[in-house]
Amino acid sequence: MMSILKRAALVAAALIVASCGGGNGAGTPPFGGGGNNGGGTAPVASDITLTLSTTNVSNSGSDTVTATVTAVDASRVAVSGVPITIGVDNNAVVVVGASATGSNGQLTATINIGTDRSNRIVTVTATSGSLARTAAFQVTGAKLQATLLPAVVFPGDAAQVQYRLTDVNSNAMAGQAISVSGGGLTGVEGTTGGNGEFVFNYTAPATSGNLDITALAGGVTKIDTVLVQAAIPSVQPGSVLSASVTANPSVVGVNTASTNNRSEIRALFLGANNAPIQYVRVRFDLAGDVNSIGGAMSSGSSVVHSDPNGVASSAYIPGSRSSPTDGLTVRACWGYVDFAVGACPNQTLTTLTVTSEPLAVTIGTDNTISTGAGGLTYIKKFVVLVVDASGQAKADVELSPSIDLTSYIKGFYAGPGAWTRVAPTGFTGSTCLNEDINRNGVLEASENDGLDTISPTGAIVSDNANGMLEPRKSDVAITMVGGNRTNASGIAILQIEYPKNVATWVNFLITIAASGVSGTEGRATWSGQLAAGADEFTGTVAPSFVVSPYGTAASCSNPN
Repeated sequence: MMSILKRAALVAAALIVASCGGGNGAGTPPFGGGGNNGGGTAPVASDITLTLSTTNVSNSGSDTVTATVTAVDASRVAVSGVPITIGVDNNAVVVVGASATGSNGQLTATINIGTDRSNRIVTVTATSGSLARTAAFQVTGAKLQATLLPAVVFPGDAAQVQYRLTDVNSNAMAGQAISVSGGGLTGVEGTTGGNGEFVFNYTAPATSGNLDITALAGGVTKIDTVLVQAAIPSVQPGSVLSASVTANPSVVGVNTASTNNRSEIRALFLGANNAPIQYVRVRFDLAGDVNSIGGAMSSGSSVVHSDPNGVASSAYIPGSRSSPTDGLTVRACWGYVDFAVGACPNQTLTTLTVTSEPLAVTIGTDNTISTGAGGLTYIKKFVVLVVDASGQAKADVELSPSIDLTSYIKGFYAGPGAWTRVAPTGFTGSTCLNEDINRNGVLEASENDGLDTISPTGAIVSDNANGMLEPRKSDVAITMVGGNRTNASGIAILQIEYPKNVATWVNFLITIAASGVSGTEGRATWSGQLAAGADEFTGTVAPSFVVSPYGTAASCSNPN
């Protein structure tokens, strides 16, 4: 009897060892959930899916895309421990958190655009064994501006086009390849300078007509038309009803060993119904330079003609002297017909501050978002850091924040589970520009007539004629937290707050201006999209923002 009991005990012990995964891998759980199974082969998926958190990012360098790969078996059950490889192209960078799917059958990776800020499409590829899936997102934001000197040139005369390449935050894109060509012209290739600039010199053809000059840089193609003829088209006297000039930035540092510091000067001419006026003659100068600051205009004494968008551009390049606050005046002298150097039949002015030790202002944030009082709003906080020219923290600097709601998005979210934004069927544009073209908060006739209007930046704005401006200025509030001055570390906190239902549907631009230290001023900007809590994108309950408050129709001019 004892021998029988002993044999039974030995058999039971062997079964326990086997059930715990000993020996040759006995007791392996179904669907490969047990990792490498004690030295066996890795689980194999029947299928994998690849999703991206967004299909469009700006080229600011701060935006990222989250790629999620899910592995499933033949029954569409998630499988853990499946090896996954993720790759990207077009100079993007991917950071993968693991080499195999986790317990939920998923693997995630974070993708950023890298150092390449050009407009392009980045393809993400996920591979597991013989399975491969791809998805793509678009990088946008690069802008190529052109100043034609002149826009109307006599046959056979020398002329030039001044280009400037910038990113979504108007920061210069230096060292970018650029190519310029035109019918009958010798094409050139080069790279943008430290301020994103490039000058194309050419000789106009001997025959009259339109000359199209094409430039390609940063993934942007820009075509400008120069009129080659002996006579410049006239402008109807009295047709200009609005003339303005702006400087960006309004605070610029002096130049000592280089000419990299500059402020872009832009004059805009509009007529009836905000229609742009072309061929207005403009000459930029310093209005006598009463404070003897010096510097030069990139257009020199040449006449700049307003383009089809009513815009005439130049740039102020400082010298070695600083100015009082708003101590330098830039003047745009303009007329309907040609006028002599030194004459100024009409004028519009703007002011700048040229600083020898400008403040540097930085705005940043983290990956968190909180809920406001009552649970009805989201709050996103930002940190502002102010230092002087030597990098020392500047305390007690007064800060003035502002926010511009640049555009809104139409569509809805589909779910449940992983709630995904769906664009209206047939919608060719991803966003609709702010209908308040001049940002004065007043609903004007041209902003509510259902017709397209050209904004001061030259963009075409479609309004939906629903009797209100969208997005509404009150959709987002911006405030300083704990006062509007920096602390001893040069730091201050600001926040934006908005109703949960507008989250993900509005794009914004924050501008923070610092002033009050030796008369200097500095600015920083931050662009982004209103964020939402991660928990709202999962589960069976629809997110607060399931339907865009601006409609789901496939057109910016449709109020629905």
